[in-house]
Order: sequence, then structure tokens, then C-alpha cells
Amino acid sequence: MKLILSGMLKRILKILMTAVLFMVLLANLGAGSMKVDKKEIQVTGKVYLMGGEPFTYVGIQLDDGKVYALSGKHEKELRSLQGKRLTVKGKLGGKTTRGVEAIEVKSFKVMESK
Repeated sequence: MKLILSGMLKRILKILMTAVLFMVLLANLGAGSMKVDKKEIQVTGKVYLMGGEPFTYVGIQLDDGKVYALSGKHEKELRSLQGKRLTVKGKLGGKTTRGVEAIEVKSFKVMESK
């Protein structure tokens, strides 16, 4: 009787381990397909610094009042363009710690003043 129970227990454990391995594999395959492409965006507005020292970051205010934080490799150059109107192209990068939607800037163009 003990031999029969031991054999059944081994079989059940083997089935459970196979099921667990299958679920782990399935979860890993699904995780790759959950990658979200960030939305491409283009906006035009006035550049200014947001926040307070020493935690400032570059922002852009659109004509309708909407504000975005600007980040990425052009951030230093954008800081020097305070007060200028720009058209900025990039990808939405989520929200900053202050809750402002951010744009990861890929390119920008200085516009003539309104």
C-alpha cells in the first residue's frame, strides 16, 4: 500500500512541477508582448523653466495652456531657449514626480515670435 501511495505522490509531484514550469514559461513569453510603444507627439509653445532651485526642469506651455516637461538629450540646449517659441517632436515619456506629462524630445525647431 505504501508503495502505491509513494508512486502516486511522485506522479502528482511530477505533473505539478511540469504545470508550474509551463506557467512560468508562458508568463515570460507574454511579458515581452506587453511592451508599450510610446506615442509620438509634436507640440508648439513657449519654453520656460519649471519647479524651484535646485530642482528645475525645462517645460513648454502650449497656446491652450497645456504644459509638458521636456527631457532627453536636448535638455541643456532647451534650457538656453527660455522665452522662445518652439515646435518640439518626441515621444510621451510618462509623468514627472510633480504630475506633469513629459515629452522625450527627439528634435525641435525655433519658431518666429507670435
